[in-house]
Amino acid sequence: MNLEAILFLIFLTISFLIGAFASRSIKNVSDYFVAGARMPWFFIVGTFIASNVSAGLFLGATNMTANHGYAMWSAYSATSIGFVLGISVIGVLVRRLADQYEIYDFTDILATRYCSRPNAIRIVTTIILPFVYIPLLTAQFIGLATIVGNILGMPYHTTLICITLTIVVYTMLGGMIGVVWTDGFQFVVLMIGMILAVPIAMKTLGGGVAAIAWQRITEMPSDLFRGISESWPWYLILGQLVWLFSIPIQPHLVTRFLTARDERSILIALPVCMIAGLIIYASTVPIGLLGRLSAPGLVKGSYYYIELARNTLGPWLGGLALAGIAAAAMSTCSTILIVTGQSLSREIYQKWLPPKANDRQALLAARFAVVLVGVCAFAIAWRQPLGIFWLVMLSASLLASVFFVPFFAGFFSRSASASGALAAMIAGGITACLVFFVNKTQGTHWFISELFAGLVASTVAMMLFSRLYRVSPAETQVLNSLIKE
Repeated sequence: MNLEAILFLIFLTISFLIGAFASRSIKNVSDYFVAGARMPWFFIVGTFIASNVSAGLFLGATNMTANHGYAMWSAYSATSIGFVLGISVIGVLVRRLADQYEIYDFTDILATRYCSRPNAIRIVTTIILPFVYIPLLTAQFIGLATIVGNILGMPYHTTLICITLTIVVYTMLGGMIGVVWTDGFQFVVLMIGMILAVPIAMKTLGGGVAAIAWQRITEMPSDLFRGISESWPWYLILGQLVWLFSIPIQPHLVTRFLTARDERSILIALPVCMIAGLIIYASTVPIGLLGRLSAPGLVKGSYYYIELARNTLGPWLGGLALAGIAAAAMSTCSTILIVTGQSLSREIYQKWLPPKANDRQALLAARFAVVLVGVCAFAIAWRQPLGIFWLVMLSASLLASVFFVPFFAGFFSRSASASGALAAMIAGGITACLVFFVNKTQGTHWFISELFAGLVASTVAMMLFSRLYRVSPAETQVLNSLIKE
């Protein structure tokens, strides 16, 4: 077994042990769902960044950068704005809401704001979450299985089984505490891997002189250095606005703020998250171009980042870089599992378990739901119906189409009613799905992307049904409670 494989297995083992060990700190449902709401700012940084960065970035986006060059900045600029909105606006408001009401998950946030129809809000949100999140979870499983198989020389399906078991088990045991703790460790690994990969690859590919590597990059096709090109036209650039609309309201990121000790911790985390995020996203552009330089004849289905790590960075840094990809993917996987699983379990818990069911029964239901979600994503990853990048894009588009309007309108509009929110979620989700599959099968770009079609339908439905069914006094009271004197 080579050094890369040993380092990688050590990383996987540590991640598993941290998540499993966290189970000893779980005393009640608050610990399992929101890590006891006692995490300091540095844990918020680690868990927010690690949960936001995924295999879609390391593998999908670096491949896209190798093929389309600087045009990928259209995605990263939208992501940066989404970070600001997500942390400074949504994060603070969610924390204020949780300080006054019993909130454990994303479903609770919406049901608390739209309190005139909480049961309907819970049911619709719980049904929608698996549909919008399983594509993203599937993408991470595919990425991880590809990496592990490449390193260990094992078949894809064998590694898929192993990696799914590892992530599902430690997430099931450790809950949100385990997720946050492993996120912190994985954040450090992925930051080191990304920061060191660029300068070392530049020096290696330049024969010891980084300037020579840069000169070789500038000799690549000129389309790689344009914001708009034939391979990356205007409608794809506008489609990247999906990140601006999806990041602030992604449930697996929003629920991170429920784990924060207080509002101040979230505000301290904001600039650190921005700096760390810019470093990570900026690194993907040179990594993609360097990957193309190191492997010009890349076989279809392979990834430039993996080739760069294995053939250029050397065994130590290469192993760390590959562990960084795994760190990003594992963090996203565990977060999605816990968020989707706890929403399903709490709905089951509240509707079917006895009224006086204890914490043990609630935790058992949550752990069962985590396993169920993991099995569904595993089954899709086994068949690989779409590539990683497009699975991530589909998930982000659905999240934005379904939740952006109800979430932002819920916090900033006094006329947004529960009926309007329900109509917006349903209309946005159905429209986005229809347009996505039409675009995919017909090769069209109607509404530029499914994102805009979903947002338009969601906005119209919110306005129409909020006018027909007015906001209740109780909902107005919830909004008033968010205003600080």
